[in-house]
Amino acid sequence: METDTWPRDEVKTFLADKVCVKVNPGKGSDQKKRMDEFGVKAVPTMIVISPDGLELARGAGKPPPGQFSAYFVNQRWNDMVDAEKAGDMKATAGHAFILKTWFPGTEAAQRAESIIAAHGADADFTAALDAAKTANERAILLGKANLLLQEKKKNEAIEAFKAVIAAHPDSKEAEAAKAALKKLGVKVEAPG
Repeated sequence: METDTWPRDEVKTFLADKVCVKVNPGKGSDQKKRMDEFGVKAVPTMIVISPDGLELARGAGKPPPGQFSAYFVNQRWNDMVDAEKAGDMKATAGHAFILKTWFPGTEAAQRAESIIAAHGADADFTAALDAAKTANERAILLGKANLLLQEKKKNEAIEAFKAVIAAHPDSKEAEAAKAALKKLGVKVEAPG
């Protein structure tokens, strides 16, 4: 894959906005532990994970030339189509949001946008789509705060954690932000 997959333009484009981590099972127990954590049974396996740890897509085996993005999105696309056929608007909206947001520029993302437009008047679909957008926003805000903390940008991290709490006070992300602030010695005001 080092010579015939990673150098291809379609692969570089697909991976441009993603953080790539390579795990090699032959390089120690930490590597094997990481594989077990994500249920990897074969090499190569590639997984796209959101900032909050949600598995967005998985592909096992070497992707065929010219099919790198399809390698990831086909199962998500099939799940969306099946949910739509079954009338499960919540699942349809969730899959469509993931395809549109995390796999832009793919044919599946374009089709997901069509599905979103077609169901725009459906209250259940719209509510589920809004919930997916909000959950994504919370995850990104908390992820940013944690990244700032990892980069030893304490003051910026504190402000980012406070932003999570202010924007989404009743969420699990707000609770995580409060715990992080407490660990940093920052007093968190009770709402009210």
